[in-house]
Amino acid sequence: MDDLEQRYQIAEDAEPAGVVSVESELIDFATGVSLIDADTQAILTGKTLETQVLATAGNCTPILITNDENRPALVNPINRPQSEVETSLLGVQRSETALALFDTVNIYGVNSKEWSSSTGYNYGDDPVDWTNRFDSNGLVYGGGIAVHAPSESAVVARAYPPPVSFTYSFDDNSGRFPGGYTDGVASANWTSKRAFRYQPGRVSGFTLGVRMSTETNTDGEIIQWGCKNDYGDGYFFQLEKGTDLYIVRTSPDLGTLKVARENWNGDKLLVGQGLTGWGLDLSRVTMFKIEFSWYGAVGAQFLAYVPDGNGEARWVQLHYISAENQFTKPSLRSAYLRLFTSVNSVAGATKPTFIYLYGSSVYIDGGDKGTVTLGTAALEAPKNIDSNSRSMIGLNIKGSINGVPNQKAVYPVSLSAYASVPARFDIIFRSNGCGGVQYGYGAGTSISRGQSSLITVSDSGNNQLSIASGTFPDISAEVSGSTSYLSGRRVRVTGAGIYNTHVVAINSGLTTITTDRPIPAGTTSIRLSRLDAWAVGDVTIPSGIINGNILRKNDAGYWRLGLWPQASGTYDETKEVVWFASAYSRLAFGSNGQPDGEGRLPPGCNENTAFTVTTGTTSIVSAGGNSVSVSGSPWPIAIVAELMDGATISDLTIFETNNITTAGSGATKAIPTFTTSGVSQSSTAAGGAGYIAHKFEDALSDPLSAVLVDRQGSKVMPIDGRVTTVFVGSGETKQFSLDHVFGPDKMFITGAPGTQFNSGGLFVMATARTGSGIASAMLNWEEQ
Repeated sequence: MDDLEQRYQIAEDAEPAGVVSVESELIDFATGVSLIDADTQAILTGKTLETQVLATAGNCTPILITNDENRPALVNPINRPQSEVETSLLGVQRSETALALFDTVNIYGVNSKEWSSSTGYNYGDDPVDWTNRFDSNGLVYGGGIAVHAPSESAVVARAYPPPVSFTYSFDDNSGRFPGGYTDGVASANWTSKRAFRYQPGRVSGFTLGVRMSTETNTDGEIIQWGCKNDYGDGYFFQLEKGTDLYIVRTSPDLGTLKVARENWNGDKLLVGQGLTGWGLDLSRVTMFKIEFSWYGAVGAQFLAYVPDGNGEARWVQLHYISAENQFTKPSLRSAYLRLFTSVNSVAGATKPTFIYLYGSSVYIDGGDKGTVTLGTAALEAPKNIDSNSRSMIGLNIKGSINGVPNQKAVYPVSLSAYASVPARFDIIFRSNGCGGVQYGYGAGTSISRGQSSLITVSDSGNNQLSIASGTFPDISAEVSGSTSYLSGRRVRVTGAGIYNTHVVAINSGLTTITTDRPIPAGTTSIRLSRLDAWAVGDVTIPSGIINGNILRKNDAGYWRLGLWPQASGTYDETKEVVWFASAYSRLAFGSNGQPDGEGRLPPGCNENTAFTVTTGTTSIVSAGGNSVSVSGSPWPIAIVAELMDGATISDLTIFETNNITTAGSGATKAIPTFTTSGVSQSSTAAGGAGYIAHKFEDALSDPLSAVLVDRQGSKVMPIDGRVTTVFVGSGETKQFSLDHVFGPDKMFITGAPGTQFNSGGLFVMATARTGSGIASAMLNWEEQ
């Protein structure tokens, strides 16, 4: 037999576990022959004490010896528990350091550059004090809420709709009457702004530390956490009614796979079952991990970090989804996914539905920058600069690339700058949130209107007011039509305690008006707010342009916008106009059921409206759901704005496309001046009459780039969003690194314009420090 000296497998420092009594054969010590009972011939046995070397096999390595060198024996050691994360989904031993793409703990607040949230409640127009009242247990309702929880360094998504919506005392033509509905649904979510890149041959991982509500037991309650994208692909956990736990994979091409807990093929995390025997409690903080690869068809595994043994914990696989050679289409339409948490609750729930997100991260198991591509943009010709800061280059993110939703992130890496005079170059970031400038295409001037004169009146009863002396203006032609002002010209009555009230009639002597709502008792003066002050844009839609968009910033007050075909001569109220957009009022109610103010619709945001022109013997100009027919050619077409008291509207821009689908690829024309009547205007924000709107086009260096580049605009812009500043001397050309500002772990721009993921636009501004001259710039970036 071979010498076994080198095959000794018990640890040298192993301690005996003690002795044990065993039944052993009795042997003649001198001869070594077994002792036999003379009568029965049975081998005699007796009790002996035997040393037990180890209490467990945890320190031992099994060994198998074969005398046949040509037939080696395969050994499968089963006494060493192997972690489910030691090899990747592709069967590759993890030997590289994971490459972090994203990691965060929300200690000081929510990083708005990284996170986006949204909330919803289908009766969100109900009074705030009605929606946010206390329930019988002292808990606050509130619809959907997404907030930061500083005491726990977490972001919270919470939903708890009231059991019944608000009941309105009368119909105000807003569509809310009568209320009292019991089908309320509330939702809230947190989503990472970046869609994290997939690198072929690598495994992507998402980890989340979460805790959530588990006691509501209400049909319709859903909590989700994991990763997904805008296509409908996703891998996530789903808890229903606080008790029913599922693992879900979604894909537009393959449908939804929803695996109940009892059907998981790993540890179900139930007491006394599986490898750990641990009972999962989702109301306590737990780390979850989702790992997937792709190549079109690689599976995904779902894990949790839970106790395993005495005082130990490890990643435990809960379920594995196999995709290899299973499907006729890829298992995901896109492997670029976002990390998210979400909640959904319904009326009748007795407790809030919530999920707290603590630490979270996204990584790939090794590799490098992988799918990074480079882009560059330079001015076609230098621009004039002076003491006003003017835009040189602008970057915006495309909504789609060749029809595919764009999920890339962009990181500028360097700036080259030249100026003929001493100059300062600023990189500024401008958010695309409500109330901001329409950064997609630039901005024009502002127009505004002051207050009309007070009129002394007396209350005649029956919703009637009489003028104290003289007559009212002749508004007999302005008492019918929609109160959204898209038809007719309605006259609003304004004054103390008067809300969303319009004139419905005026007597022939012009001394008494009738309103659609009661006037507060004791009213002695009012104003009549009319659509009788107007402005016509000097820039028109020229002959041959058959479609495009009107871009605007919705500022304040009540107004309407229209397209005036065959614009010529002096505008008056008898002109045939396509009214396509307006800002108008509606009532706000208190929880007592009575009006206590008014709101403005739309509430105020960057907006645009598409227009189309069809030609023939009769031409049709259409926009905003309305249209006007004219004989012969409809061009030129002008933009008309009619404003009520206290109204302001700005940044009107015509975007001409003629069926070009790439955003910004048509002509863009801001309106720097208007022909006005009863309206004042300011052109300073637009840079004067010579201003040209921003025109964002495909980056010349790469048609598949995520970026739209503006080389045309020269807008005078505030620098309240300054990111970094550099200086050049007269006649100098310098290059500046931007690595300290931008990067995957710093600042980036991303997201489809018009979505919650859009982070905004980036602009390079130039300002002459002395005198005036010319300047040029070039911006380089990475995208992935």
